[in-house]
Amino acid sequence: MKYELRANQLIGAGGVGAIVDIGDESFVVCDTTQWGAPSQDISHPPMEQRLRRRLCPPPAATRESRGAVPLKRFPGSLFCNRPACRRIILRWDEKKHGSPDGKPKCPFCGHEGSLVPMRFVAACRNGHLSDVPWNRWISHKKDTCYSQPQLKLEVKNSGTGGLEALSIHCLGCNESRHMGSITAQDSMKRIGARCPGHHPWMWDQNASCNEELEVLQRGATNLYYPVTASALSLEAELQDETDFKAIKATGEFGLLQTMYAAVASQGNFLPPHIEQMIEHVATKHNVSNDEIRELLLGGADGPTDPKTNEVTWNEAEVLAEEWSFLKSDQAAHCRREDFVCKESDLPRFRGKSPFDRVLLIERLREVRAFLGFRRIEPSALEVSPEAGGSFAGTRAWLPAVEVFGEGIFLSFDEDWVADWERRLAQYPEEVARIGALENVRSAESFWFLPAIDARRIAIHTLAHLLMRQLVFESGYSSSALRERIYSGPGMAGLLIYTADGDSEGSLGGLVRQGQPKRLADTILLALDKATWCSADPVCSETAGQGLGGFNKAACHACCLVPETSCTTANTLLDRTLLLGTGGLPGLLGDLV
Repeated sequence: MKYELRANQLIGAGGVGAIVDIGDESFVVCDTTQWGAPSQDISHPPMEQRLRRRLCPPPAATRESRGAVPLKRFPGSLFCNRPACRRIILRWDEKKHGSPDGKPKCPFCGHEGSLVPMRFVAACRNGHLSDVPWNRWISHKKDTCYSQPQLKLEVKNSGTGGLEALSIHCLGCNESRHMGSITAQDSMKRIGARCPGHHPWMWDQNASCNEELEVLQRGATNLYYPVTASALSLEAELQDETDFKAIKATGEFGLLQTMYAAVASQGNFLPPHIEQMIEHVATKHNVSNDEIRELLLGGADGPTDPKTNEVTWNEAEVLAEEWSFLKSDQAAHCRREDFVCKESDLPRFRGKSPFDRVLLIERLREVRAFLGFRRIEPSALEVSPEAGGSFAGTRAWLPAVEVFGEGIFLSFDEDWVADWERRLAQYPEEVARIGALENVRSAESFWFLPAIDARRIAIHTLAHLLMRQLVFESGYSSSALRERIYSGPGMAGLLIYTADGDSEGSLGGLVRQGQPKRLADTILLALDKATWCSADPVCSETAGQGLGGFNKAACHACCLVPETSCTTANTLLDRTLLLGTGGLPGLLGDLV
């Protein structure tokens, strides 16, 4: 029997090591060493150069099909769905418990009931995944019960409900224990269970693991954190790599690099003498100022890890390169196979505009690659698609998909943003609060979050508000829209786009809404709705909301979007920094 998964799932929440539910059955996606050999490539030279791997689309995902992506049934612990039976199978065996249609059947009730997966699994921070040792959850009266378990899942209809209503009962010794404490952090430690150190698709290749097991629900969001790389096909027709290496070899650039490194961590302002030095080097070598800034960020060659000699994926550099292209003259009226764009008039509000460029992108191409996954917490050990070693592994290719769509690019006027930041600096308590968020991000290793500052939070909040408003006007669903945030020294902008891997094209709804009058109305409507949240005053007055406490004045009722739409897991949001409140200046507070 075959079960189909979409390619986009395999490059995200349904990637290697993820549990996927298909009907009333549950499977885990096997690592890439068991995938079929790729038959084609996805071309994206800059991305391939950084990752030092070919990018290849995954074959169709099936449970059993040579040359495809195999799925293994997991968890192996199943129970009968007949209320009169409820017997538990600790380790599913296809020969013993299978059926002609390939679905598990209960052997205890004459195959009248179907075997369905247990609700909980055990995992550790090293990425290992295993069944909960249900036989050890009970303190059996007879030793024979450990070797010949006769377990049953009981459900009590009385009481307060919850996990206390579920219990494991041994028919051999009549002992039972409810699951009220099954998800406690030390629940497995208390019964002496240790991590077996394996992945579900590698039962016979156990490794020693000293991490503690934790019990989670199969669908828990912290059971699986996919690590992906994403880049748009926006590479500009600039000088070749040899010329850039020659520039980097000059003494002038070395001096500039030293000067830049000394001030880059102090905020978004570059001192005038460094800006002048950038302009001098750019003029001397006949390149743009943005290209010199890109070299300072390391984007031309890609940073190399000296320990592994592997090129690391740095999203900040990729976004800086995209920003450089989107701000260039080349992007204003570009017509390529993978990028069709035109510049639009600026939306104006009472005769002024906070933006300095609007691009209507009629066609764009995005490439997404799967690098690995983590479990339990974002800072846990990263596991590669080959279930071992660094993200790049040893294979010559990485699973990837290419998607096409359309979008709207908004670039803020730097003077507008700089003026707002200067006014905000007069509120030391707010500056200290944002600085504390950055300290938490660094201390707790939130690897998927960029450096936190007021500029990024305000721009990110605007992106969310626009996506929520565009859903009503563009014809796209909320999960179809995505964002890219450009924030940092000399960068202040956002791209809202849609990209679909199943069809090459788009509905045109975003580009239509990007026309000056429509865009101005959309921005004003989004800001007006954000001035009040149905959860206020709780939402606006509660600091430390969401994952890691990185949100303030942002909740599901006013700012949050589907997880697939946000690049930072619905964090780094704050309406007050965008709109202003109680004297605190907002980035777009003058428009409301």
